[in-house]
Amino acid sequence: MQYDLNNSSDYFIAWDPKLKTGIQSVDKQHKHLVHLCNSFYQSLLKNKDKVSYQRLVKNTLEKCLNYTETHFRDEEKLMIASNFSGYNEHKHTHDEFREKCHTMYAKFDKIPVGEAIKFAHFLYDWVQSHIAYEDKLYIPTLVEFLKKRKEK
Repeated sequence: MQYDLNNSSDYFIAWDPKLKTGIQSVDKQHKHLVHLCNSFYQSLLKNKDKVSYQRLVKNTLEKCLNYTETHFRDEEKLMIASNFSGYNEHKHTHDEFREKCHTMYAKFDKIPVGEAIKFAHFLYDWVQSHIAYEDKLYIPTLVEFLKKRKEK
C-alpha cells in the first residue's frame, strides 16, 4: 500500500482485510484508529491560517492519542487475561509508540508542516505493521482464551 499526502483521496489509510483480526471488539477499535489517522491526515491538508491550522491539527492528534491510550489499555488487558506469552514485548512496542506520539504532541505547535507530514507517514507505517502483523501474534491465544471462557 502506498500513501500520498498530495492526492485528493479521503483516505490516507484504507481499511484493508489484512488488518482484520477476527475479534469484533479489536477490529472495531482498529477501524476507529484508522479513521482517526485519516482525520489527522485530512487536518494536515486544510488550508487555514497558521493558528487555526495548528489548533486543528493538534486537536485531531490529541483525539488520536487519547483513543490510542484507550485501545492499548484494552488490548493489554486482553493479553494479560489470556496469558499471552509475548505480552512484555508487545507492551514495549506500545510504550515506544506512546512515547513518540507524546513527544510529537508536546512540540507540535513548534514544528514545520514537513515534520507533521513525516509524523503522518510514521502513523501510516505503524498502523500497517503493528495491526497487520504484530497484533496478529496474540490473536490465537486470545481466541483460545475466549473459547474456554465461553465454555464455562
